[in-house]
Amino acid sequence: MRRNLFILLILGFLFGLQSCGENSELGKTEVYWDQTGCADPWEVSIQTSDEELKFAILAYLKSEGVKNARVKRISDEAQTQVCLACFCTTGKRFHIEVPKNQKSKILSLGFKEK
Repeated sequence: MRRNLFILLILGFLFGLQSCGENSELGKTEVYWDQTGCADPWEVSIQTSDEELKFAILAYLKSEGVKNARVKRISDEAQTQVCLACFCTTGKRFHIEVPKNQKSKILSLGFKEK
């Protein structure tokens, strides 16, 4: 009986640690980036597929020292600017999830808080 209680206590403790860790939903924050015509720090064209975009974004973030980032989704909710300048937005918005301890780093790269 004592052994079973001890095992339950250990398991409860381990699950508690996991829920407070960096990978729990409470330990994450979401930021976004509005795609531009050609001024994004990762080098792709606006015709690049979404999968290639995700890969390019994650490779860029990794090279900048942002750890455990994840592209949650790509949406069409950004403002579309009708101009040919590199800084004009295309309408695509990249939603990125990072651990809270990476928030200041990713914001310093130009991502915005949700």
